[in-house]
Amino acid sequence: MPYQPDVVKEVRANLPAAKVVYGHVHFGIHKFLRLQNYQYIAFLRHPIDRVLSFYSHNARHPDTSHHAAIQGGMSLLEMLESEITIETNNHITRLLTAQGQPDLFDDTQMLEQALANIEKHFCFVGLVEKFAESVALLGKTLGWQSSYEIPYINVDPTKHLHQIDAQTQAALEKYNRLDLLLYEQVSRGFSL
Repeated sequence: MPYQPDVVKEVRANLPAAKVVYGHVHFGIHKFLRLQNYQYIAFLRHPIDRVLSFYSHNARHPDTSHHAAIQGGMSLLEMLESEITIETNNHITRLLTAQGQPDLFDDTQMLEQALANIEKHFCFVGLVEKFAESVALLGKTLGWQSSYEIPYINVDPTKHLHQIDAQTQAALEKYNRLDLLLYEQVSRGFSL
């Protein structure tokens, strides 16, 4: 996926002093930044929870791209079926393969590539649902001497309010099938 040239230029300018480049970035950023020595780290969230959070975030924040549509009555089911955003359609698998094309929504080769990228390029993959344990394991993986208590921020205050009907649940599973399989694979391999 393309990065904005001005952002890439700014990050490249700061690379000599940087130890970490972080954020919600697509796999392949190392090519844009022309990095030879790199390691990826990721924290995966359960795909259904991630999409519910995405929808809720857009509903709560007026500056988001789908706020007006949701406030105008667009349901989660309508958002999923309209395919107005790839963020509700196997988004994590896309991030891990740098594939943005919505027409690839059920390409098992994309899943295989995501898993291969994790195996080859990631020194660590943690789980948001096991955040404290993941951070401890990350520290062990990276040889950190201290353990830090990580605060929980950006928590969805409406998480407990999500009531999903059977049709919406089925659509969530359909449009995130690859992400669910990816998450299952990663969580099976997760251990302390």
